[in-house]
Amino acid sequence: PQTAWDQSRQQAEQHAGQANGSGWGVTPGKEAQEDVSAPWAQEAAPDTGAPALPCVVFLHGNSSCRLEAAPLVQLLMPLSISLFCFDFSGCGLSEGEYISLGWFERDDLALCIDYLRSLGRVSQIAIWGRSMGAFTALLHADRDPSIAGLVLDSPFTSLTLLAEELARHHAKVPAWMVRAVLTAVRGVIQVKAGFDIDKLNAFDHVGCSFSPALFIAANGDDFILPHHAQELHDAYQGEKDLHFIPGDHNSARPEACRRKAALFLCRTFHDAKLDQLLDMHTSGLFDIFTGQAALQQLAVDGQITDGMDCSDEGKALCQQMQVFPSLRRMMLIRETNCRRPFITRTTIRLLQESSEAGFFVRLEPAVDAVRLQGIPHMLVVTISAGAVVISRVCDDALETVAATGGIPVRVLHHVVLSMARSGRLLLQVEADAHDLPENVISLEMDCGGTFREQVKLWVMLLSGQTSFGQLAVEDGEATLRENLGDALLGSRHLGGTSVASRPALMPRGDSGLTATRSSPNDSARTAAAAAAIGGLSSAQVLDCCASQPEALVGWRVRISSLGDCVVVGVRRRWGRSTQHLICTTPTRLTSVVLRRKDSHHLRRQGLEFEVLERDF
Repeated sequence: PQTAWDQSRQQAEQHAGQANGSGWGVTPGKEAQEDVSAPWAQEAAPDTGAPALPCVVFLHGNSSCRLEAAPLVQLLMPLSISLFCFDFSGCGLSEGEYISLGWFERDDLALCIDYLRSLGRVSQIAIWGRSMGAFTALLHADRDPSIAGLVLDSPFTSLTLLAEELARHHAKVPAWMVRAVLTAVRGVIQVKAGFDIDKLNAFDHVGCSFSPALFIAANGDDFILPHHAQELHDAYQGEKDLHFIPGDHNSARPEACRRKAALFLCRTFHDAKLDQLLDMHTSGLFDIFTGQAALQQLAVDGQITDGMDCSDEGKALCQQMQVFPSLRRMMLIRETNCRRPFITRTTIRLLQESSEAGFFVRLEPAVDAVRLQGIPHMLVVTISAGAVVISRVCDDALETVAATGGIPVRVLHHVVLSMARSGRLLLQVEADAHDLPENVISLEMDCGGTFREQVKLWVMLLSGQTSFGQLAVEDGEATLRENLGDALLGSRHLGGTSVASRPALMPRGDSGLTATRSSPNDSARTAAAAAAIGGLSSAQVLDCCASQPEALVGWRVRISSLGDCVVVGVRRRWGRSTQHLICTTPTRLTSVVLRRKDSHHLRRQGLEFEVLERDF
């Protein structure tokens, strides 16, 4: 695949410059069209010589044009995926007096899709929309079930709700005044533009849409608030996924986000060549975004030298992890093959405040298809002065599973990393100084039972200077061989584990324990609330919190868009819903409204949550 990737990359760079000028659509191996007039006005001549390729139709946002799709050219074309972008009516170079924010734009989209299918050069069609383009894609998806997939970046639920939120948050206009103005504006728009703004409601369409959809929302978006994407994701009837990213409404999307969306579309196309590339990408044999083979001799930013013990597989993993900003300087040394259960012991000393190191664990799935199902098989254990974190690599997302505070610099620490046969990973870090308070750190997570016993382990260096001691690994195979001998060791492999005794698969969301440290002031503030509801079960607390928000203080909850967190307090507001203070990391508090009573459900207010267990 290296030669094919290089050729596609050269074509992508050539067409990127043409597309930024006046090109209408770009297809691998085809020249961009120079005519900016509507291509459906010309006679569509099927091209029988070129193979049919998957195509992504990009829909730009309001007050924008088709040049928004420029970053996607070099992302999709090396994968032999065509990109089609156009200007909506009244935008860019297209004629038109009014923009309907999706009502008439969906007809423009339908016309473009009909034109693409008439060419005979397109096999499957997917839609990638942002803001107004994402809303337009939702209005069209229920009319065309043959759409392979949808990438919906910052969609909104309805125009009236969006207008009310913008007026309330930015102009500080009361809700009753906003509704009165919208009623007057609605009549004017019906007369001049010919459509009803009250009909711009995505909930009327998501219940009848079944194409796979990836919803994307920015955490800092104050124009289209993230709850719009969350509620549309919850109401969508087809296969769906939700991805939150940093930034605001108009900030550039991270490269990891674009790659995640590209991988999502590659799966939805169900193309034989793309499926083969995906299998190679997820198994680590070939990176479809960088075009690098796994067994090439690669150096990571000049950090790996010939004198270091770094295997070919370790170099390939370093190259593959370049997609994550926090792992771009990763270096893997001291490769160790072991079998579960195993115990690894070593010492670590951080020599600088910026030092960051740890372990990289690669599990072997028991079934090859597991990799294609998004189940993570690579774990990253990071130790620094700021935090000790266990993360997992799931598709192209680095998800934090467990975290706690960091360790002191220039202090020797004993590190024990163990994994049980059931898949439970345990990390223990203990300072070799008895005068340090809370000198023992313990984190754990459950990897599930869908992996083989074989495990590969590396010592990982990220930044700064770190001193590692001798790495001692004691795995189950070596221990049994020493105590039982080869005969009994061979008979051990004849039996099988019953299905009933296997642990349940790890869920897609964050799991594990997040260590929290509450201060004496926090305990004093929550003592009265804890005494009032002491001894209640999680179901009773869920019923009680509808009238007493303090009932959730001290409980671990799972919030749909934030994962597992701990409720540490409440914030009452005059005339508005009570907010709960949740601890997402040991150093960060967030205020959210939880959907805990009937009035919240009726107004679609707050975040869905689930009560797990008492934390403090």
